[in-house]
Amino acid sequence: MRLKMDSKILLGRILQRFIDLQIAQVAGYNSFGFIKLNKTSVIVSRENGKDTIVPFAKIIVGIEAYQETPSLYDEGPTALKTFGITHVTSPVFALLHLLTMDDYR
Repeated sequence: MRLKMDSKILLGRILQRFIDLQIAQVAGYNSFGFIKLNKTSVIVSRENGKDTIVPFAKIIVGIEAYQETPSLYDEGPTALKTFGITHVTSPVFALLHLLTMDDYR
């Protein structure tokens, strides 16, 4: 039996990749730019709209959803709404895709 990677470690990897790349985008969807981190969230710029605070807790919910239901990775951002991720579904979706599905397994 293979143990799943801790969601906080995966969060750290996502944030590090976002800082390194300065952008998160899934092909066919809007991009989000890195602005800054604070203790509980990351602030992103939106391609179309206002800068947005994305709580780490919402990213962790997405990480855990992908770990439990890997097929979600290939669905659009609206699939995350089922897990209570609202208002920041698109940026969370883009951030989650900074890692590959293999990273979530």
